[in-house]
Amino acid sequence: MYVRTSAHVKSPRKSVRVVESVREGFKVRQKMLLYVGVGKNDDEIEKLKQIAREFIAKETLQREKSSKQPSFIDNEKFEERLKNIDLAAIEKKKKNLGRKPKITLKDLTKEDKVSLAELKEDNRVIEGIHDVAGHVYDLFGYSETLTRQYDKEILKDLVLMRLAQPSSKLKAQQMLQKRFSKVHSVDSIYRLMDKVFPKIDDIKTKAFNRTKTLMPDSVDVLFFDCTTLYFESTQADEVRKFGYSKDHRFNTTQVVLALATNSDGLPIGYELFEGNKAEVKTLLECLDSWKETLSIKSACFVADRAMMSDANLTKLEEAGHTYIVAAKLRGMPKKVKDEMLLEKNYAVKEFQNNIGWVGEFDYKERRLIVSYKTQRARRDAHQRQQIVDKVKKQLDKSKETKNLLGNNGVKKYTKIESSIAELDEDKIQKESQWDGFHGVITNIKDQPAVKLLGRYSQLWKIEESFRINKHTLSMRPIYHFKPERIKAHIAICYMAFSVLRHMEYTVQLVKKISPEIMLDELMHVEASIYHHAETGNWYRMPGKFTQKASQIYKAFQLKRRDHAQQIIKNYK
Repeated sequence: MYVRTSAHVKSPRKSVRVVESVREGFKVRQKMLLYVGVGKNDDEIEKLKQIAREFIAKETLQREKSSKQPSFIDNEKFEERLKNIDLAAIEKKKKNLGRKPKITLKDLTKEDKVSLAELKEDNRVIEGIHDVAGHVYDLFGYSETLTRQYDKEILKDLVLMRLAQPSSKLKAQQMLQKRFSKVHSVDSIYRLMDKVFPKIDDIKTKAFNRTKTLMPDSVDVLFFDCTTLYFESTQADEVRKFGYSKDHRFNTTQVVLALATNSDGLPIGYELFEGNKAEVKTLLECLDSWKETLSIKSACFVADRAMMSDANLTKLEEAGHTYIVAAKLRGMPKKVKDEMLLEKNYAVKEFQNNIGWVGEFDYKERRLIVSYKTQRARRDAHQRQQIVDKVKKQLDKSKETKNLLGNNGVKKYTKIESSIAELDEDKIQKESQWDGFHGVITNIKDQPAVKLLGRYSQLWKIEESFRINKHTLSMRPIYHFKPERIKAHIAICYMAFSVLRHMEYTVQLVKKISPEIMLDELMHVEASIYHHAETGNWYRMPGKFTQKASQIYKAFQLKRRDHAQQIIKNYK
């Protein structure tokens, strides 16, 4: 225990407190035991300090009496303990009297006396990415993935370059040398990828374990979805195959990426499949794989309608998982559809910060929860009308079916007789009945429907994750052709994604900053490297440090080296 005084901003007053250092895990924090008061001048402050010292004396004696451990000082009285504390305070005050001696030019060493005319800027390096993202990278334990020290450095630089300026491995090698003063050969980078391939399961486990540390108990909600990643190639093999492309690249091969995150977008795991793998079949294989590599005992899976199949739902139930999966309402049995279209089966509810209608139905001993929103109905009607207008415009030009093959909505809103296409008003009318409706299927019995709908609405986080991987990190197009290096490339991108998501999660506790702005701020945290021609010494001069960059550093309790200094490392 000790006395702490703290000054008030723009005021001579000072607060006096009694503080104790308390260890919590590996950290030590200060806990306030007593707020004594505020002093306006030195006399008042000294009186408050005396009260604080008396409290410390009483408290320590009380603790010693109640402690089972015997004391070295037997029967010490309060007055004696207080006298010792006062003497210690006087000695401390004597040591702090007077100003610190002022440093003059004669106190500086010869190396500190540098003429600016003799300095020449040799390079300007980006430090923000390695300071912050490198710190998060180390928290994951990724540095322990490989054994050789040089391989560790290359892997870390490759992952951070994926954040800083995603590009090909050749371009990454050039930018590392030019902007970050990290020199690696292209051959060493490709050799590293061959070493990363057998460590992919270890990388997944490290990412999962880091995410788990930020959760109170265990993984409770798991958002799952798939996307496709294309190659700039038409050559197919065991991994690269032609399939349905979400990027509309029908003329190139691709792979299927299945990704799982929690509600904050933090990564849980991923799996890579051949390009022609059906989305609905990926979930079962992911479950089997994650049982072996990740300790996911019981979780609630949230997925879109592409994952809805009896096989998937049954497998989740057998594994002890719960689920909330989007339902294909138009594909339901006629009896169920008739019930869903009856107004009496719905009640007005408030969910997702809006008013809507919610109804519940039984479907194969599972809960089918259907919601209706007016805003969603208007959007559905508008989107359908856009398609119908395009079809009408095309039919005005030609009604022959051979000219309509590439038109979206032809099969949905037209009828064909004798190779002549016409607009089918009955189909349009039946389709309009479902405007504004959306449903989910779940096996959760003990939670209200509104809460489950709100949980499903967070599925946008997985879509955002795919956008970050595809655009911010440029995971595709993929230029590798060996299966091992394709998988190593995805693993490196996944490491960068996990680092970025955890950076975003931590920074948002201090200030809400998007990942793109955060990376841009760190890319502008630079330092100039100067070379002294006469002595051959190197000096570092930090560049401008913005307020946002300072907040990002503060979120990770990192301190920027904001003063000029001589450095030993040669940046060339």
